[in-house]
Formats: sequence, structure tokens, C-alpha cells
Amino acid sequence: MNYQFIFFEEHLTSLQTKKTFAKNFAMESKKNLEREHSRLTRSFRDMAVELNNHEKSKAYFNFHQQNLTLLMDKTSTEKKLREKDPEHKIIISTLEALLDIMEELLIWMKQIFPEIFDYKGRVPIKMIESEISEIENDLNLIIGEFEKKKLDAKLMQVTRSVLDISQIISFQDLKFWRESCYKIHQDLMLLDSIDEFRIIKILMGLGINHPDLFFYAKRHISKEIEHKTTLGEKISAVCSYRKEIRVLYRETQMLQFTRKPDIRRTIKKFLREELLLLRAMEFVNHEVEEAGIMNANYKVSFSVKQLAFFVHLQMETGIIIWQRAKFAHQYIARHFSTVERDSISEKSARNAHYNHASEDIKKVIAKLSEMLALAQERY
Repeated sequence: MNYQFIFFEEHLTSLQTKKTFAKNFAMESKKNLEREHSRLTRSFRDMAVELNNHEKSKAYFNFHQQNLTLLMDKTSTEKKLREKDPEHKIIISTLEALLDIMEELLIWMKQIFPEIFDYKGRVPIKMIESEISEIENDLNLIIGEFEKKKLDAKLMQVTRSVLDISQIISFQDLKFWRESCYKIHQDLMLLDSIDEFRIIKILMGLGINHPDLFFYAKRHISKEIEHKTTLGEKISAVCSYRKEIRVLYRETQMLQFTRKPDIRRTIKKFLREELLLLRAMEFVNHEVEEAGIMNANYKVSFSVKQLAFFVHLQMETGIIIWQRAKFAHQYIARHFSTVERDSISEKSARNAHYNHASEDIKKVIAKLSEMLALAQERY
């Protein structure tokens, strides 16, 4: 079993060092390359028959595939260097011919030996460049549809990040990007009405598992759940999302990034945790209601602004631990009244929470001082 690409390597080396050229150099070079292409296709077919062993054939062809990719990239790099000098027209055209022949051979290997071709192998720069315009065109059409349908600008940003062509490394990646961009655009064209979650489902259904998509999906779902006013509505929303994700049809079993988790699985896990939390809250609320605590209301000598500032201080110092200030507003509205007002709206509590007048601050500080003095005196 001999290494087959010595001619290509020597031809490239010759072009890198050659200073003078005969009149018919380009034509002769092309003929030689075509003859070599024919020789190589015969040789590879013969080798496949001779080896008659899947593992050995795979190792042999993958080795040559890898080296052919490296040679193509070296040739592409050399061509770019030569393009800076307009006097190198003959060399540039010959390098292009060499690249074309090597690309033809690689495509031939992929078509003739699909079972042993390494689709996870690195794709040559030239082959990526030839596909880029089509992929970028589809991506621009996708973003155009987003804009037309007035979808979230953040989703457009995430989509560009998720389908950024600089992430294409392998033949498998190239196929995935090409097919995914085309399919997304086709789906968008067929849908009259669409929302952000529908887009998320389309992307997940295609096997896209970029981290940016996961974080966007999680944030979007969390926001939608938070908008629900009652605990029952929140639980219902989570259950609805779980069902949507569970029955989501996958176009392909291929994932965008094989070493990253399937986003469907991680989103389902997130929703399960959310549901468990909400169920726990529902249980606690039920127990509290049964104990008659839920509807307890306490009259305080503070004004609404003073009360809000007092609660704010407790949150800031870690006495009260809430993830969101909204919970504090709800707590104040449900459980407190002042000497001035028998009921406090959540909106009033929210406004007071962020509006601290100096006289209110002084009143709260005075009360805190009294509490401190009392504690020091008695305890």
C-alpha cells in the first residue's frame, strides 16, 4: 500500500519554487493533472478490491482523505499569497487547476466510497468557500423573514450566532448547515403566523443544539411563565411547554454539535425542575391557607414608602431572601396595611420600593435605632 499523492505534493512544491515557465506550461500541467486523476481513481478502486476488508479500507482511504484535505488547504493558502502579485497569473491558474483536480478527486472518493468516507473529517477551505454564498443567502433570507414577521431582535441575533458559518469544520457540518438553513427558510415561507417559540421548535427539530439557543429558549420560556398571574396558570403553562417539547418532531437524529447535549433534553429537564418548584409552592400555599396564615393582614405605623424601604433593607441585608423584587411587592400588598391606607396595591408597593424619600429613610432609621436600643437594653 503506497502513498498516492506524491505527484500532487511535488507539483505544488514545483509551483512554489518555479520562476520561469514555458509557453505551454499551463496546458501541459493540466493534462498531467488529468492523467494523475485518472490514475488515482483506478488505483483507489483496485486498492478497495485488493484490501477486501472494511476496517483496512477505511483506514487507508481516511488517511488519504486527510492528506488530500491538507494538500488542498496548502494549495489554497499558496494561491491567496500569489494573488497579491498580478505577475503570478500562470502560477495562480495552475494552482487553481491543481485545486480543482484535487476537489474532483475528493468528491469522487465521497461518492464512490460513501460507507468508508470520513464525514467527520475536516472539509477543505475551497469546498467551504464554494458553499458559503448559498448558506449566507439562506441565512439572510431567514433574518429577512424574522424582520417581516416582527420577531424578537434577540432571536435574530441568536440565529446568526447559532448558524455562524465560521463553526463549519467537517463535511458533516457543511451538510448540516446547508440543509438546516434551507429547511428553516422553507418552513418560514410556509407559515402565515409564527412566534418566537415556534422558531425555537423549528431549530430544535433540526437538531440545532448551540448553547446560545438553549439560553434563549430557557429565558423565553421563563419570561412567558412569569407573565402568568396565578400559580395555577404558571403550572398550566409549564405543562403546556413540556407537552410541546415532548411531542416535537425531529427532522433528523443528527445533532449540530455531537459533543454537546440535545437541547430538547435540557429544556425538558429545566421544565421538570420548574414544575417541581411550582408544585411545591402550590402545596405550601395550600398548607398555609389551611392554617389561616395566607390571608393574615398586619397594620403598621409606617407609610407605604417607609414600609417598602424597610422591606428593601431586609432584602439588601439578606434577612429576606427572594430571587425577585416582585415577590416583595406581592407580599406587602397581601399582608400589610398602614395607618393611612387599609389596602396596598402591588403597583403602589412596587413604586414605593424604588422611590426612597429622605424623610421616609429617616423615619425607618429612627425605628431601627429604637429596635437596636431595645435589644441592647433588654437582651
